[in-house]
Amino acid sequence: MLLAPRPLTLGQYATAVGAPKRWVQNAHAVLGLGAVYTPEEARRLAFARLLKQACGMPLVAAYPLAAPSLAGWPGRRTWVLERQTGAAAVAVDLERFLSDCNIRLSLARSWYAERRRGRPPKARRRGVAWAKWYGVDVTLLQESLKRTPAERLRALDANLDFLKSLRFTGR
Repeated sequence: MLLAPRPLTLGQYATAVGAPKRWVQNAHAVLGLGAVYTPEEARRLAFARLLKQACGMPLVAAYPLAAPSLAGWPGRRTWVLERQTGAAAVAVDLERFLSDCNIRLSLARSWYAERRRGRPPKARRRGVAWAKWYGVDVTLLQESLKRTPAERLRALDANLDFLKSLRFTGR
């Protein structure tokens, strides 16, 4: 049973696209996309961003070209855009582009973490850790806990016999 991939956070999505968060938010607003960030959308937006940067194409025109060009990948290794005959053409190596996208997506999933708001929580000390921090020597307690309950009871009885044998002198 395959599980659906988790949606990305804005920071992860921006890392996967290879753009700042603000650019991603503005691009989503211009293209009329929702705030659901998926790996497929990250690849598509990264491809549109590449076309925008490479040939100055508006994002609104580049985004619709991204889906069919990425869909033809296993059959085609290169995607070529020719506007007019005799003019310069834009060629994109799809294998290299998708490899870069997968690296950025892996980086976003494994290393990127959103910053938490507020102060970091204080480390709470409890039990033995608190006693050690306070300066109490807990080695006798730890050695006693290594023994079985019967051995601990024998040691307590021996200590009780010793205490009863002491006489009060009254001085």
